[in-house]
Amino acid sequence: MRWLYLFDRLSVAAGLLMVVVVVVALGAFFPQRPVGAGPEALACWEEMARARYGALFGPLDALGFFRWAASPLLWAALILAALATVLCLLTRWHLLWRTLRRGTLFTHLAVPLLLLALALSGRSWREERVLSPGETEAVTHRPGLALRCEGVAVDRYPDGSVADYRVEVTVLEDGRAVRQGTVRLNAPLSWEGAAVFLAGYTLREGRPVVSLQVVHDPGYALFLIGGGLLLLGVSLSVLWREE
Repeated sequence: MRWLYLFDRLSVAAGLLMVVVVVVALGAFFPQRPVGAGPEALACWEEMARARYGALFGPLDALGFFRWAASPLLWAALILAALATVLCLLTRWHLLWRTLRRGTLFTHLAVPLLLLALALSGRSWREERVLSPGETEAVTHRPGLALRCEGVAVDRYPDGSVADYRVEVTVLEDGRAVRQGTVRLNAPLSWEGAAVFLAGYTLREGRPVVSLQVVHDPGYALFLIGGGLLLLGVSLSVLWREE
């Protein structure tokens, strides 16, 4: 187990965090395969990617550059960085009170949580469904789940400009209604780890048509917790220095 002590160094932890930043940034240089897209959209994306990268498309695809969130290289960097951070925290546990007051404990706890959230977000998915009132569309990422648009209303100001859009949505599971509610701009309808957002509104032949985006991100809650701990730790560090 001697190799574990190599990770018990702040320089190693900092270096691994920099590796994570570089690895995450590397994925930004390659277009990612669209998640939740239909067969036609996927075929169109692949045709454009093959035209852009030519003979390199196959090797890059095999190495996961177009599915970077699931890349083994990214996951390895995340795991090593989280391990180093946790070991640095555990071996300095006897300094708990001092690190608590200075905020170091909170920032050390925030880092593995944020890394875990980033890793879990790699398993997220989103897909968009276009509906008119009375129509039902299945959610392909979750078999048996479907959305039904019950109605659309547009709220307006006295001058006639649009104030808000309201879409009545029913979530169906195996044909049975399990959740009903109103979806508005920046006010999604949530159900069992997924959220339904209003992504668009238009009129077709006089009928309202809405685009509903279904999003599932298992790392979202951890992002909020880790971000809160990081903010708390930084705030305590600033107050400690002022004292």
